Amino acid sequence: MLAKIKNIIVESTVVKKFTSVLSNIFHYIHKKMFWGLFSKIDEKFFKFLFVGALNTLFAYTIYAIFVAIGFRANIALIFQYVIGILWNFKTTGSIVFKNNNNWLIFKFVGAYIFTFCVNSITLKLLTKIFNPYIAQALLVFPIAVLSFLILKFLVFKEKK
Repeated sequence: MLAKIKNIIVESTVVKKFTSVLSNIFHYIHKKMFWGLFSKIDEKFFKFLFVGALNTLFAYTIYAIFVAIGFRANIALIFQYVIGILWNFKTTGSIVFKNNNNWLIFKFVGAYIFTFCVNSITLKLLTKIFNPYIAQALLVFPIAVLSFLILKFLVFKEKK
């Protein structure tokens, strides 16, 4: 029953038009905007950054909702991570890598755990030199690149 509903939604004209428009917007920004400056960047990485920004907004909204309804901050954070990882898996898989294989969730969670550990260890080292705000700000882009590479080559790798 759920599979049938999912197929109806995925195959709907509205969803197809939305994804087509979104794809055209990404392509235009990547190739034409700022005199083609972004065209030197892998288009999937460019999509990954954009989807990452949307995912961050979504995750923070989840956190804020749970805090607003009375949950303690650390409990709200747990809900944010669980719901956020599921949301990120679907958006990153379908929009960035064009892959809807739900069995990859285990690899995806493993990638998140790995990048979290790398982020945590390097953050601890950098906070010996910089304050915590600057230290994490310095890590945002390298961790995003690491995450993208792991997702591209290990989680959502294309079959040849």
